[in-house]
Amino acid sequence: MKISVEEYAGAVEKLVPIALQDTSGSRAAAQVLLSAYNGSEWQLDVTDLCVLDHEHYHAALAVIRGRVELLIEPHKLIHDGDSIFHRIWDLWEYLHVGNRAMHAGSAHCKY
Repeated sequence: MKISVEEYAGAVEKLVPIALQDTSGSRAAAQVLLSAYNGSEWQLDVTDLCVLDHEHYHAALAVIRGRVELLIEPHKLIHDGDSIFHRIWDLWEYLHVGNRAMHAGSAHCKY
């Protein structure tokens, strides 16, 4: 069964506050959101999903499903999504595909 827009939006809303923090779960949430936002610039390290609790893990899977099945970019589902996703982008710049090799093993975001 296809994921609903409401389920997808709820999953994005659940991961955004986590992605704006500085924890190992934040790193995973940011990667999921940013790779759904722009997959050529951001890529998810699937093993990072292991640090998410059950609830946030399922939200991450819902974001992935929503992006693939509904073809809607995640920032379009939340209020002020462009601004929020730009903040996440800036906070986690070291995870950008162009920077990733330089910071392998880093576990915190740039503030």
